[in-house]
Amino acid sequence: MVLRAASGDDARMSDAAASDAAPVRLDLWADIACPWCYLGSARLSEVVDAATARGEVVHVRHRPFQLDPALPPEGRPFATYLEEKLGPAAADQIHERLVGLGAEVGIRFDFDAVAVAPNTRLAHHLLSTYDGDPRQRAAVRALYAAHFERGLDVTRREVLADVVAEATGEPREDVLDRLDRPADVLDQQLRLGLSLGVSAVPTFVADAGAPIDPAVELSAAAVAAQGAQPAEILERLLAETRTRAAAS
Repeated sequence: MVLRAASGDDARMSDAAASDAAPVRLDLWADIACPWCYLGSARLSEVVDAATARGEVVHVRHRPFQLDPALPPEGRPFATYLEEKLGPAAADQIHERLVGLGAEVGIRFDFDAVAVAPNTRLAHHLLSTYDGDPRQRAAVRALYAAHFERGLDVTRREVLADVVAEATGEPREDVLDRLDRPADVLDQQLRLGLSLGVSAVPTFVADAGAPIDPAVELSAAAVAAQGAQPAEILERLLAETRTRAAAS
């Protein structure tokens, strides 16, 4: 299955209809090492908070994607890695733009503090153990901030445990136990992303429909948008999947 892109038509609902709106399941395919994913996640949080205030229900779930799964488990030096991928001038320009955009949604990007370009498999594995748990959103946000604002090395078990325990309120030893669980859920989700055609992140997939095809965990009403979309596009995505669900 290849995800269907949102139409871009204005499909906003009135406030009166919001309280009767169908719940939306929103999967955000993203990588903790992706600054545009952090930006998109923060923008989505603002949209979801506003929707919740209107009486709408939106269930957000982190879905894993690795920009560079070939990185060694301990990662590589960040500056060297970026120079090879982008060149120093391009990296500086992108970072400058991200600092400005991030400030609009409360992100304090500090790329000078980032020492490691991480292999994010272990971080995604930890987040996958919170699948279906409302604490996952706090864990995701905390790991983004740990990497991009505090410059912490998110390849390390101790760092992951400290950050996620603080964000979720779960005892640190319990978080460490999560890291020792089999990675079956993570591997299944990575395979699902490939089958859906997710090839770049962030990718937002909104679905208010039924029945759900168990093979792809989506209904025919699912719609997608790629990139760190602004709030109005994300709001339109929620409205469009509800419209498609109501028409099906």
